[in-house]
Amino acid sequence: MEDSNQVRGSNRTRRSKPLSLRKKLALSAFTTVSFFLILEICLAIVGIRSVVNTDDPFVGFSGYAPLMAHSTAEDGTAILTTAEIKRNWFNVQSFPKAKAPRTKRIFCMGGSTTYGHPFFDSTSFSGWLREFLPVHDPSCHWEVINAGGISYASYRVAALMEELAQYEPDLFIVYSAHNEFLERRTYQDMFERSQLAMFTQGLLSKTRTWALTKRTLDQIRKSTSNADGTRSKTHADILDTEVNEILNHTIGPVDYHRDLTWRANVVNHYENNLRRMVAIARNAGAQIVFVTPASNEKDCSPFKSEHDSQQSQADQDRLHEIIHQAATDPECAAPRVALRYLQSAVEISPNFAEYHYRIGHLQLVLQNYSEAKRSFSLALNEDVCPLRAVDEIRQSIDRVGKEWKVPIVDFEQQIRELCETENGHSILGEEYFLDHVHPTIDVNRRLAIWIIETLLERGFVHGPGTDDATMKERYAAIEKKVLGTIDPLTNGYALRNLAKVLHWSGKYFEAESRARDALKLITDDPESRFVLADCLKNTGRMEEAIDEYEELFSSGLHYPRATEAYGRLLATTGRLEQAKGYLLLAITEDEKNADAYHWLGWVHFQLMEFEFAEESFEHANRIRPNNPETLEYWARSKEAQGRSLPIPEAR
Repeated sequence: MEDSNQVRGSNRTRRSKPLSLRKKLALSAFTTVSFFLILEICLAIVGIRSVVNTDDPFVGFSGYAPLMAHSTAEDGTAILTTAEIKRNWFNVQSFPKAKAPRTKRIFCMGGSTTYGHPFFDSTSFSGWLREFLPVHDPSCHWEVINAGGISYASYRVAALMEELAQYEPDLFIVYSAHNEFLERRTYQDMFERSQLAMFTQGLLSKTRTWALTKRTLDQIRKSTSNADGTRSKTHADILDTEVNEILNHTIGPVDYHRDLTWRANVVNHYENNLRRMVAIARNAGAQIVFVTPASNEKDCSPFKSEHDSQQSQADQDRLHEIIHQAATDPECAAPRVALRYLQSAVEISPNFAEYHYRIGHLQLVLQNYSEAKRSFSLALNEDVCPLRAVDEIRQSIDRVGKEWKVPIVDFEQQIRELCETENGHSILGEEYFLDHVHPTIDVNRRLAIWIIETLLERGFVHGPGTDDATMKERYAAIEKKVLGTIDPLTNGYALRNLAKVLHWSGKYFEAESRARDALKLITDDPESRFVLADCLKNTGRMEEAIDEYEELFSSGLHYPRATEAYGRLLATTGRLEQAKGYLLLAITEDEKNADAYHWLGWVHFQLMEFEFAEESFEHANRIRPNNPETLEYWARSKEAQGRSLPIPEAR
């Protein structure tokens, strides 16, 4: 009996022995994980989605206007059509809200390349896909919707995908890369957080529990907002409902400056948006494909170059000396001599994009293709106003593609291989692009075929390969049909508008090419002729510019802006009597044209017609008071007549 009592006592002792710290921690961790796992399952059942799938942690929008507007057809079918207020940025598209049986619905997402700029949907890669897919794989009905928005960056594309994901998508094709630096975002919160905090938030943002917590906190923040109705402080930048580009508020890329921290944050934001797009597509039961960006390297100079702000005075002096020597060296016209000067300049200012661009052209002339390709790449990546996708953007696409097993259409590699075949090098230029990033109609057609090749490999499209002889015949027939429907005038006006934008941004060589293209389609268009003439003037080809102006005015077509510009050109090239006539005509067309009065005064002054000069400068000063140059010549005109009346001092 005593032994049994001892045994029972011993058992009680063993049972009451406290748990070790390690076991307590393990039990607590198991309980906590189990609780949150059950909570995650419950939240999933009720439809709560993780923040990474729904929210952009970097930016918000002041409002959201849906892309698609609802309507009803005569037969009662619910139809979705591009909303009226969105048509400045998007092609008009329409499709049934309910997807018919045996239908595959594809949304093409991205910026102006996806849109088909400077043309329209029919010759975009989306339009070509819409034509090619039915003849390639007639086993189903294909709906290809062009949802490319002009100037749309990845964060706007992701927000748009949220809307389109509710319309039964089968596939999203995403070409979104060139617009990441267009809108101003501060990323202030990123500067304030540590790497550990950002990593932790990244993990939490993938859970539904965090989504519920954030939603609750957001509601509390809204309910406790300031009494005056102002928005409470959030970590995300609040962007306008529609695109508000930095360039829209400047006379060009002047607001851009080298900021490596901001650039890194833009790329980080971009990569986050790519992951978000993948999550949106997969949550909707759709597949997703990324397209790598390609751009014009050879025939598009950098939008803005900037020297290192820390450059010493000694380096600045050396740089000025090199530039002066190059300008005065008669042998500098020889490519190898010019190359030596530029390479010396790059040693002092290695980040100045324009130097690399010029070196690239000299190396191209010397047929040093690998060196030229490297120089053009440096010019693109050192551009302070990066309106073409930089290398980090491409690397982000590759990284996310591998991480999430997303198919990638390597547009850049494909177009480089084509360039190598056709030109003996892989440096991309105006043979394939109409400006800095927008492909020609033929390249859009090829891109559609390369996309189909990827879809064939993935089993999304069934049918013969794109190299099949029958398919090539079908492609050729479709190409003939599509090109036959193009209105030359419409495309001519589109090219003219592109030329005007390039001219505005100071890219005169690029604008010249597009203006010439426009004139092939809209012969004697005065606005295109004016842009061409002004580009020639601004690139130092004065006689050619005069010929274009003569062509404009001899055509009998009227373009008032050209009158004063031509008069000024004639004046500066010594054709004073001829200039006088055009400047007088400019004043007749616009009595408040201060520039025309000023230049007419200048012409009279050069012809020693001082009384008329005085009168012209007086008119110019009345319209635009106290312009220093006008005041100077007004005073000199009076002095030449032996008079010296008081003239207001320049402010």
